[in-house]
This record gives sequence, C-alpha cells and structure tokens, in this order.
Amino acid sequence: MTDTAVRNDVPQKLAELLESEGCRLQESRSDMIIAAVEKENLPTVVRRLVESLDCRFITTAGADRRAVDGGFEVTHLFALDPDKKFLILRTDVSPEDPTIPSVTDIIVGAGWAEREVRDMIGVTPEGNPDLRRLVLPDDWPNDVYPLRREFRVDERPPAAPENKVKIKDPPKDSTVLPLGPFFPTLEEPVFINLFVHGEEIVGMDYRGFYSHRGIEKLADSELTYHQVPHIAERICGI
Repeated sequence: MTDTAVRNDVPQKLAELLESEGCRLQESRSDMIIAAVEKENLPTVVRRLVESLDCRFITTAGADRRAVDGGFEVTHLFALDPDKKFLILRTDVSPEDPTIPSVTDIIVGAGWAEREVRDMIGVTPEGNPDLRRLVLPDDWPNDVYPLRREFRVDERPPAAPENKVKIKDPPKDSTVLPLGPFFPTLEEPVFINLFVHGEEIVGMDYRGFYSHRGIEKLADSELTYHQVPHIAERICGI
C-alpha cells in the first residue's frame, strides 16, 4: 500500500493528529493502523490520542530487533473503539541509549507494562515513578534481560539474592497488614501489604508474578507458530 493509500484509509482526525506530531503512517488494514513515532515525541502524541480522540490504552510491549535493524522497538497499543480499529504506535530505541519516556503521568495503568519491558529487554521508562522489577524473580541478576536475543532459552543465570525487591515503606503512623503469599486456584501466587490507619486502608504494595515460567522466551526461540497457543492455553501465569 502506498503512503497516499495508507493516509486515505486512516480516520481523518487520527491521520491529522499523527502527521502534525511528525509520526509516519506505515500500514493500514481493515482493523489496524500502524504508525511510527520518535521517542522524544511519544508523550505528546499519547496525551493527544487520549485527550483529543479518547483512545483507549491496551498495553505496551518491547522487542529486541538489533539483528534486524540495529535497535530495540517499544510498541504502544491503543483501541479506537468508535472506529473499531487498533492503533499500533512503534518507537525505535537505540542500544546506546536504551530509554524511552514514560507515559504514566498520562496513563497511570501503563506503569506495569513499562516495567515489564524494562525487565525483559532492558529499555528503561524514564519518569516511571516505580522502577522496581516486576516480573523477574527476586534473585535475578541485574543487567540480564531474558528476551534479548543473546540470552539462551536454557540459560540459568547465577542467583543474586541481594536484588530482592524492596517493599514500599508504609505511610507515617500506619500499620502494615501482610496478606500472603497466598495461592489461589485460578490466579498466580501474590503477596500484598496493606497499609492501614485504624479501619481505613491508606495504601498498599503488591508483589506478584511468582509463576513466571519463561514461556515467552521459549515461544520466541524454540516453538513454532502453531505450538505457541497450544502451550499458552495450558499454562497459567506465563
């Protein structure tokens, strides 16, 4: 599809917004639009998508594309519900500066997805208010990123128990009420600290993802296209 054809296939307001911020429309399908944005423009573009077009944030994902084009890629996925389309917003990240602006001041719910990208491929979301590891084990070594290509699927890095995630400090004059770790049947094990002042819950902290089994790495390196859903459908907490 030519650039003109792509432009004509995109809702007008969205196309105008993206082009005004220097984004490049790359592809348009019946239910999906793909565009590229420079990382320094990402927060502005995301803010306008959310505030002007009421785009709904879905998730953020990262990929190691160094063997293909020399860098990492971070993708933000949005839904344009009235148009029944998805917007894939791609951002290239240089290995010499593996950082990307956080969008958590615009979308609070983006925090976990950004932290997962940092854990898995080592692209740091600058401005994220909580950069503690999220999905990696407590004794995982620093600067080892399992979804980078050089990390082997059968690799077992040495334990680093000193990296255990620090639980948040409770607010002043509050009491800590620990819940767990507990092991519900249909969810993964979690540990929750509630911060209470009398009968009022004034804060909390969460540590989950204990069931992370490295299925993403297995799918990315060993499994065929048809084997991935076969495994994923049978394992909880991948």
